[in-house]
Amino acid sequence: MRMQTHDEVPMSTTYYWLCLLASIVFEVAGTSVMKLSQETWPLLGMGCMYLLLGLSYFFLARAVMKLPVGVAYAFWEGLGLTLITIVSVTLLDERLDAMRLAALGMVLAGTLLVHHGTAHGRDDEEAEAASGGEGRI
Repeated sequence: MRMQTHDEVPMSTTYYWLCLLASIVFEVAGTSVMKLSQETWPLLGMGCMYLLLGLSYFFLARAVMKLPVGVAYAFWEGLGLTLITIVSVTLLDERLDAMRLAALGMVLAGTLLVHHGTAHGRDDEEAEAASGGEGRI
């Protein structure tokens, strides 16, 4: 019996959504550290920021291996923007007025619309297989 290598082990879609979530968390942490590092320990803060943002892109790249790029990027930007706004209001004493709140609502609504309006790969593959690959250039 041959053992499967890491590349051959099938991953569930949940794994890729968790990679996307990790990417968002690292992005928010990196952006927060960027702001905080300007006040104390700028060199250490910048190093931490680059590390966290690098991890964010690493996990985003993992996520788009299975998730549609448009959906992953919409969630990454939309949730990241929302979370960094929450962090900036709660931890960095920034203001959140009605205009910014409305804009965040629209960003989240747009993210959900992109998600629901995007085919998630399997349906497209099944449709192509059923048609015998016709319609492809």
